[in-house]
Amino acid sequence: MHTLYVPPPQILADIATITGSEQHHLRNVLRITPGETIRIIDGQGNIYTAEVLNTDTNRLSSEARILTYEFQAQVPPSLTLFQGLPKNDKMALILQKTTELGITQIVPMYSAYALQKPSQHRYERWHRIVISATKQCKRTWLPELCEPQTFEASLAQLEKFSRCLFLNTHPEHESHTRHIKSVLREISQATAIAFFVGPEGGFSSQEVTAAIESGCVPVTLGTHILRTETAAIAATAIAAYEYQL
Repeated sequence: MHTLYVPPPQILADIATITGSEQHHLRNVLRITPGETIRIIDGQGNIYTAEVLNTDTNRLSSEARILTYEFQAQVPPSLTLFQGLPKNDKMALILQKTTELGITQIVPMYSAYALQKPSQHRYERWHRIVISATKQCKRTWLPELCEPQTFEASLAQLEKFSRCLFLNTHPEHESHTRHIKSVLREISQATAIAFFVGPEGGFSSQEVTAAIESGCVPVTLGTHILRTETAAIAATAIAAYEYQL
């Protein structure tokens, strides 16, 4: 059964209204016809089966009648990735794979060595990638993709998290840096974990110092220096394994 994403405001009573790229996917890619059954998620843990009512090419939306409903609660801890903006389209890979692995929130972040300033068009494409990855891996909760923000604004949010882990590659802070596994295993009842991952050039020494002074724990993923996209994916995978997400 094919899965489509429909935001909560577009599900009223027993009718789901499918619009935009999801309607295009329903009609022109999947070529679903009226009477077929689909699976719908709203990104908030609600799962529906529904019967498609129409797919007319002259309509701006398609409707489906809800047949069954269930709810899946989100399993703690939540995982937030503060990602320094990389160059080219590496962010697309980070969004896709961390979504598959269970990330809860992704915050694109301007930092000293960040190499792009995404346009609104690119941000909208990123959002579509998150939706597609959520559907592909059968998740019911859609990760929150935040608007890009500064490194300083990200540090101002740390009180929301049980622990904030800062992936560090600076030799001058090596004595304070611990392996990510040992830090995660200290937090058995975590409700929210944050990761800070730098762009290709990593974080500046000043940023590392500011993060540590703000309460971040500098961590390493091992003896090798990883690409930014590999580090983000690996950190998410390690946390998902440790907390059995």
